[in-house]
Amino acid sequence: MKLIFSVLFFAALVSAEIPQIIPTPQTIVEKTGQFKITSATKIVIGNDDQTEQFIAQELNNELSVLKESPLKVVDEQSVRKLTSNFIFIGKSTTEYGKKFLANRKGKLTSEMRSEGYFLDVDTKGVVVIAESDKGLFYGVMSLIQLLRIDKRSLLVPALTIHDFPSQTIRGITDDISRGQISTIENFKKIIQFCAHHKMNVYSPYIEDVFQFKKHPEIGKNRGALNAAECKELDAFAKKYFVEIIPIFETLGHWENILIHPEYEKFAEFPGAHTVNISDEKVYALLDEMIGELASCFSSPYFNIAADESWDVGLGVNKERVAKSDLATVHAEHYKRIFAIVKKYGKKPMMYGDIILNHPDILKKIPRDVIIVDWQYGARFDYPSPEVFKNAGFPYIVSPAVWNFTGPFPNYLNTFLNIQAFNLDGFNNGSQGILCSNWNDFGGEALRELNYYGYAWTAECAWNPMKTNLQSFDEKFFHSFFGNNDFEMRAVYSILSNPANQYHWYELWRHPMLPNRDDMVWEKRLPLIQRMQSIRSSMPFVQQMISEAKGTIKKNNDHLQYLIFTTKLNLWFADKIEAQEKIKILLKDSTKTRSEIATQSLLLCKNVVDGLVSVRSEFEKVWLTTNKPQNIDRLL
Repeated sequence: MKLIFSVLFFAALVSAEIPQIIPTPQTIVEKTGQFKITSATKIVIGNDDQTEQFIAQELNNELSVLKESPLKVVDEQSVRKLTSNFIFIGKSTTEYGKKFLANRKGKLTSEMRSEGYFLDVDTKGVVVIAESDKGLFYGVMSLIQLLRIDKRSLLVPALTIHDFPSQTIRGITDDISRGQISTIENFKKIIQFCAHHKMNVYSPYIEDVFQFKKHPEIGKNRGALNAAECKELDAFAKKYFVEIIPIFETLGHWENILIHPEYEKFAEFPGAHTVNISDEKVYALLDEMIGELASCFSSPYFNIAADESWDVGLGVNKERVAKSDLATVHAEHYKRIFAIVKKYGKKPMMYGDIILNHPDILKKIPRDVIIVDWQYGARFDYPSPEVFKNAGFPYIVSPAVWNFTGPFPNYLNTFLNIQAFNLDGFNNGSQGILCSNWNDFGGEALRELNYYGYAWTAECAWNPMKTNLQSFDEKFFHSFFGNNDFEMRAVYSILSNPANQYHWYELWRHPMLPNRDDMVWEKRLPLIQRMQSIRSSMPFVQQMISEAKGTIKKNNDHLQYLIFTTKLNLWFADKIEAQEKIKILLKDSTKTRSEIATQSLLLCKNVVDGLVSVRSEFEKVWLTTNKPQNIDRLL
């Protein structure tokens, strides 16, 4: 406990005056003074077009969140003189754009052309200038994060920013195929979060959760997205300068499709999760599916996935592989899928894990495919970026929010993985970063707990060389919750502590089986230590959340996920204690069989009663953001 308060006290002393912008701009020069926004302040846009109107509306939307009145929006042609009390948002080619750029000594370099911006604030007004619509949008996103309320006054600190991204591709991939499929409203919330943090790619992972016209059984009762929903999301994302790149499995991870009787004939063997790549009917099916899915998204890219295809050659293709090798067989399949993707006017992307296991593939496929190199463990350095660089392939690094092994993300692993892997990629010429999240255990992991990791991805992606976790934490929790207290930062730190983490396997493991502290993917502290840590720290976390409720101005709905996590943790501790007590009772020679049975039943009843309560709360929070289909599989 002393350590926690020491950390919080130190954090309070450091970076209190740091401009609260995520991602951190390339250059910030702080000045004295501040600009006060009043009801008479006008938003002046350079061109009265839909895009600049939309960007101005995003600023007004933020004012509404802060319970401030929206500002009047006018175009510069209607303004005779602009000397004070204004927020100018415009291109460098307009009359006022040129004037303000010169008067305020702003520069728009070649690096700033496509996504960069100039933001200047003084006591008279705010200026956001860019060469592109996207740059204007990003400049206003920075302005939004600078807004402060002080004694009922809405203020912006005086400063000058010149900013642009260091990497082209910045975004996330989102597993919607293992159980959780967002409502359309939640998809839009995720896209907006990406955009507000200057990420430009959202990439949903799709196995069987798209409604194909000629295949009604695929995705049936799974909440699958239809074409109209995909097109609606694509149009929404484009307004926010976010590109939706679909990820569709074209080799492995077909188990949810191959399990259907009419599709099992396409499998490598009965029960396989890969398709039979020697069957021409498979390619006809993939051609049809890729074409239908690709038509729903405007992105020039299509990710064919093709990861973890471990079943290839274990069934009908065993002889084909024996005559050749796995590298050649995979490469032949990839090239056929590339041709299909290009047929529909798209550029192929794919995962790189099988390639790293069979590097000869790199000699057998064209170099215009973009490799998505996924590595999820925390390391000091990663060798794979150099492999793809030396082979001459364009590639993107893909670390992960480590959210898939238990109820709360392991943010220690997450932050190390994102920072180090992104930097290694950047130093070896990667095109950017797509941070993954997964839901390997049927959709139990609540994806609303991932935003912290998404924001860190944005921070690292924008300027890999200048990432600082301590200043980032200060900015994120202030920005996300809208307060200056440190309770929520401490809550995240405690929930992510290894002493309070456990695997889904452990949560649902039969109580009479031997304990396993060395679970899949992660080593764990001894179970008894974690039980005790959870017991001692969760009430403290619950108290901090309760106290923070009165000060939080944004994302109040997020608290329900944190509260649920604490309750599930406490139930897990109760379950562990009960199972160990029962094991001890069964060895107790001083008690009769009847006494042992009575006490054991009472322990079991308490655990079951607790589970019923937790189950009800899980259903409530799960349905807040997800379609109702699939939850019955978890309950």
